[in-house]
Amino acid sequence: MNNYRYKKAFTMAEVMITLGIIGIVAAMTIPNLMGAYRKKVVETELKKAFFVISQTIKMSEVYNENAAYWGYADISDAAERHKYYKKFSDLYIKPYLKYTSTGIEVFKVYYSDGSYSNLSTSLDKSPHYKLSDGLFLEFTPRVNEEHEKSNGYVMIVYVGTTNRSKKDELIEGKNLFAFTVNVDDSSSKVGLAPQWYLNWSCQKLENDRTTFINNCRKNQRETSGVPSSIYCTYMIYCNNWEIPEDYPIKF
Repeated sequence: MNNYRYKKAFTMAEVMITLGIIGIVAAMTIPNLMGAYRKKVVETELKKAFFVISQTIKMSEVYNENAAYWGYADISDAAERHKYYKKFSDLYIKPYLKYTSTGIEVFKVYYSDGSYSNLSTSLDKSPHYKLSDGLFLEFTPRVNEEHEKSNGYVMIVYVGTTNRSKKDELIEGKNLFAFTVNVDDSSSKVGLAPQWYLNWSCQKLENDRTTFINNCRKNQRETSGVPSSIYCTYMIYCNNWEIPEDYPIKF
């Protein structure tokens, strides 16, 4: 007698139920896994950007004067200001940065809620540099030295991470972050940090965490003068370069 006819097998209904369960589990876990992966990529890229920017400024200072005195200028005319950005970058940044391509590209910048950002003055026709891994850096000097030194910074450096769905679109706090080049008035010592003023500290963040969360999530430049990307970067920086659990933007 042929015993194969008596072997047990899964019915079609059982197979479909099993596949359905697998699908449900995958739908629940894969987005979380992908989100965790995207977070890790951003954390790694921000640490790298911080190092690259720091080394670029230090190398430039070897051949040029202290970065506190790099000829910052207040230029109101847009066309002349864009020429100045390029001249500044060509002199102080370009020779000391390893990059794969450079150019002037207009990016559309948004907040995490989908509303349009008014960050175009800093991300418009200022030279940006693309690194070999897809990161891009944009160095923007800030008006005249004495005025900005009183506020503690002389340059802002925007970082575009690689988690961009569209080449020309950026979202503050998700794939657009920012560091400032800060100057100590007493010594003219230059340091790099994701902060706007020298009196910022991680303790200040902890004491006023709700404000930082809200300002990271939504534009507050009209009231505080600080881009959302600065608040977001500072939250990550003060959490040992890890995106905190209460970070207001999803990945």
